[in-house]
Amino acid sequence: MPHGTSLRTPWASQAIGHPNPLPEYPRPMLERAEWRSLNGEWDYAIRPAVGALVAESRPAHYDGRINVPFALETVASGVTRTLAADETLFYRRVVELPEAWAGSRVALNFEAVDHECVVWVDGRRVGSHQGGYLPFSFALPWHGGPVEVVVGVRDPGPDAGQQSGKQSDEPSGIWYTATSGIWQSVWMEPLPDNPITAVRAVVADTLDGFVVQAMTDRPCQLDVRVELPDGDSITTAGTSGAQLRLTLPQPRLWSPEDPYRYRLTVRTRDDEVRSWVGLRTVEIGPIPGAGRRQRPAVVLNGRPILLNTPLDQGYWPETGLTAPADEALVFDLLRMRELGFNGVRKHVKVESRRFYDHADRLGMLVVQDAVNGGKPRHSLRQSRFVMSLDLQFGDTSRHALTAAGRQHPQNRKIFESDLMGMIDLLSPHPSVICWSIFNEAWGQYQTNRIEAMVRVADPTRLVDAASGWHDQGGGDFRSRHRYVLKLRRPARRDRRPFFLSEFGGYNLVVDGHTWEVAGQYGYGTQADERLLDRALRRLYRDQLIPLVSHGLRGCIYTQVSDVETETNGLLTYDRQVLKPDAGLLRRLNAELHAAFDALGHASC
Repeated sequence: MPHGTSLRTPWASQAIGHPNPLPEYPRPMLERAEWRSLNGEWDYAIRPAVGALVAESRPAHYDGRINVPFALETVASGVTRTLAADETLFYRRVVELPEAWAGSRVALNFEAVDHECVVWVDGRRVGSHQGGYLPFSFALPWHGGPVEVVVGVRDPGPDAGQQSGKQSDEPSGIWYTATSGIWQSVWMEPLPDNPITAVRAVVADTLDGFVVQAMTDRPCQLDVRVELPDGDSITTAGTSGAQLRLTLPQPRLWSPEDPYRYRLTVRTRDDEVRSWVGLRTVEIGPIPGAGRRQRPAVVLNGRPILLNTPLDQGYWPETGLTAPADEALVFDLLRMRELGFNGVRKHVKVESRRFYDHADRLGMLVVQDAVNGGKPRHSLRQSRFVMSLDLQFGDTSRHALTAAGRQHPQNRKIFESDLMGMIDLLSPHPSVICWSIFNEAWGQYQTNRIEAMVRVADPTRLVDAASGWHDQGGGDFRSRHRYVLKLRRPARRDRRPFFLSEFGGYNLVVDGHTWEVAGQYGYGTQADERLLDRALRRLYRDQLIPLVSHGLRGCIYTQVSDVETETNGLLTYDRQVLKPDAGLLRRLNAELHAAFDALGHASC
């Protein structure tokens, strides 16, 4: 049985009693005027698995009620139990749709279901999906009256090699309670006869406009209208599937200081959707005035910046991987910005698209991890030696594939498909500036080949190919993790920007704000807030900030909040307590950024 918790975030009542009704749009993000949320109570049943899921018989009766979209294991679901690998979880709901939708096709949309699912509508199977982190939808005819929706789910668990992030059947330390079933929003929307299915907007290198491509089921004429900052608009027309160039007068760029997005409206005879685009470029380039000896840096819209983005696991005590309310997503982002960080690293998880929308709106940069599958190549004990000695092992041999749990071609094929799906899903978001492919050799294989795939799929963002260790010489960064041990300079022979992609992780337990389970995990345990502040001052001023002159161009403090028994967060798990002094952390981050800014005023 999963562990319960007495912790409650400020949004607990919304999670448990009042599900957030905000919609989650199918990929790529398109906003339509009409939709119907299916979050809330569904019937559920758990039965022994029989044969293939697609052939499974639906239950004759159900066991009780479950609160969607919260995973079966969570308190907020109202069930709080695990789903065994040899069990099937069924959901059932009778849906009343507006009469105005009669005669339309209706899209039934799921933001995320972990892991394998089949959907029946009025007893007819309408589709299936595999993979726990990406959205999917099915279009079905509707002729009026209520419809019965049944969803069957199986979850073989992390040990099966699927993409699983930090989920574990035996949670402890850096591994957390597993997630099974529907864990993000479900909703329906009507579709016209020839719907708009995708809107792509690619920013011009000249930063004076973008190219829009809108897709429909069948070719047709369409108009694209762009709202300008002064309230005016410009319009262009063309055919669906064609690339339409829009040049903007006095372009307004997206940046953390001014996170402006242009709103797009695409209209055909049958359909109308809204989307958006942020004008920005990101690349690796020199720091003007810093001299040839200084390493290059991340350059956003032509201006060098220091990445300073704490690790964001995206877990909450009563709801697990699912945010308890929209306000919870905003809170974490705003709190980190108030403390002087300019973004977050979303760690081995694809978040709700509302998270990325908020990051876009608030101007918080996102370093986005791929969700890991396979298995860790080293134990925690072994990883300490890898980290301390900076050992770098190859990842293409048969032995390396087996050690990473990637010996089967099908396993590799699924990972690569999910990786491309994540890139496709998040490509509209200007806040996402870097893809992180492998983390600490979890499931790591053929890194240079995978990196090449990512760059072809998205040449507009940076790539951290191997975060932590087992660097294969590619990627945009020399990316290393360093805990407990003293931070050290990067090797001079490697001229890539130095990215300390995990560090810190100082551990402090705050009584009354811990997970019910005994135990704690972190690095450099501190007895109280005063000692934590002293440790952070020494870490930043004596070790981190001096590294800027030696090539530090990004850093990721571990982490935003505690998660279950991992108690090394800046915030407690319930987000009620900030452990270090806020003023101190703001000053330290200001000093860090000032050291970086000074590089452009010095001749080295």
